[in-house]
Amino acid sequence: MIALQDVNAKTSDVREEICMKLVEKLNEHPDISSAELVAYYAYAMQMKFFSYLIAVTPSKDSIFKQENAQYSEWTENLNIILADKEAPLVESFAKAKYYLDQLFFNITERGVLEYTYHKKALITSRQLQEHLGVSRSTISRYVNSGMEMVSGVGHHCYPLHNVFYWSDGVWASRIQVLYQSYRLRNRTKTDLIDEIKAEIKQFEEKYGGTFEDVFKDVTDPYELDEPDDYFDWRDALEELKKFYE
Repeated sequence: MIALQDVNAKTSDVREEICMKLVEKLNEHPDISSAELVAYYAYAMQMKFFSYLIAVTPSKDSIFKQENAQYSEWTENLNIILADKEAPLVESFAKAKYYLDQLFFNITERGVLEYTYHKKALITSRQLQEHLGVSRSTISRYVNSGMEMVSGVGHHCYPLHNVFYWSDGVWASRIQVLYQSYRLRNRTKTDLIDEIKAEIKQFEEKYGGTFEDVFKDVTDPYELDEPDDYFDWRDALEELKKFYE
């Protein structure tokens, strides 16, 4: 099993100094754009966590809000974490990433932050199972709920800070809420169509036929055992139809 302390190396003095100077400037409530604020924090993260993080960049579809960045609880917490020289690296990074992702969500209309990690910051599914003491199916469930997984890197595809998040019920809940917020905001038209089709398919499997066949003789939906199904199914079909008009 890979120990968390294996990646808990101290940052170099030069990188630490650069990070601290950036935090000092950001603590002065600078009147800068949201995009500039993210750029500063991304660089500070790369300096402080250089042995863990290679880069952090906004996705290509990111859209920043027009107003200048405002000081918030997320910037305050992020500054505290970045200035802390004593906290273990993985725990420190996990907290900083969460606050930066929250900040990014609040100052953008669309997009996500994309993180690139060093190889030693990534572990396999089996290693993650051992750290958390859970099964493979539980890991899959966590991924569907928001656990970070890196694509295109082979079997070592789980960032080690997942151990910090998912070992703690409070942090796991925070990650799930943030994940759902991003997922709902960034849905494309195709995503919405697929979701509606899936909902319609569930109704068809439940009742063994199409809406028209199942309810063709219904004159008063409120007399049905489950009238909500009737209205939800009907609304889903009408919503899907609008996408093709």
